[in-house]
Amino acid sequence: MTIVFLMALFLLAAVGWLVLRLPLPATGTDTTVARRAHLQASLAELARAHADGALDAASFADEQRRLQAELAHLPAAAVPVAAQAGGAGWPFALGVLLFLPAAGLGLYAYVQGPFWTALDASQSGPQVGANAPIDPEAMVARLEARLAADGNDVEGWKRLGRSYTVLGRPGDARRAYGKAAQLAPDDLSILEAYAGLAEEGIPPPPGIAAVIERFEQAVRDAPEDPRLWVRAGFGRSARGDRAGARDAYARAHELDPQRPEVLAAYAASEYALNPQQPSTRAVQLYRQLLELNPGNGSALWVLGQAAQLAGRSDQAREYWQRLLQALRPDDPARGQVQRAIEQLTLAKPGDSAD
Repeated sequence: MTIVFLMALFLLAAVGWLVLRLPLPATGTDTTVARRAHLQASLAELARAHADGALDAASFADEQRRLQAELAHLPAAAVPVAAQAGGAGWPFALGVLLFLPAAGLGLYAYVQGPFWTALDASQSGPQVGANAPIDPEAMVARLEARLAADGNDVEGWKRLGRSYTVLGRPGDARRAYGKAAQLAPDDLSILEAYAGLAEEGIPPPPGIAAVIERFEQAVRDAPEDPRLWVRAGFGRSARGDRAGARDAYARAHELDPQRPEVLAAYAASEYALNPQQPSTRAVQLYRQLLELNPGNGSALWVLGQAAQLAGRSDQAREYWQRLLQALRPDDPARGQVQRAIEQLTLAKPGDSAD
């Protein structure tokens, strides 16, 4: 059932991408000028980390490319972030929600590839020379030492969190993201990264908890705003409260049933409660979503899974074939979907699609 867990993770990642880009009530505290200065400082710090040997060349190039791309897309004028809020983001978010689950595996492999390469190479014995692999543990130790001396580097703490995640140290990763959130409470990408590490019963570190509490306070102040309930849902998911997240998304959908983005978030949170055996409610929600958007990849996957579990192999194959046709030829998710289709041939064909 590995593919089930992978697809569940992709669905949650899609929800995270969606909700973190929904407009919040105006705060007027963040400006393009401040963000530009922060990115430029991060680029300088990144170069210093690479020069000090705390970051390997591949990771340095990837981080530098990401920061430069974000810098290039900033508007020229210093406009408060709150002024950018509005309904224009909903159609874009829906498009993202369709493609992000399939793209998630490829993006993860691209970003974290250098770490895994170094990990594999480090187990093959010592090497010398210019082509010797970088020891990831040593690289992390250097970054830890630098942050111990200068703990105000937000990007450094985020890199450390990602490194801990790849090295299989989720507790350390959570603490690193918590420190980053304390330094930059308005940087929601930190919460987005932390959400993948959240576990029910493990309280978030203070920095993350403060961001989540801000979302909860927002819905207490304006309980009729569906956008704030979506934010609260993501915050609850980030602290491992999957049932609470589902309830928040359900409330958002109740307040705004016409938004396919809210329906998608609600469906994904219901599915996340038990990705091995989708609930009847999750299947109903994804059927509604597929009616609104016949090409929705998440809906096609989950409905195919539900059909397979019900013994309706023909119907499962139909859903997954549609999903396969919707994916790009180079999409890394194609192999997973293709294998799922091939496994259907081992089962007894069931009823055709309803």
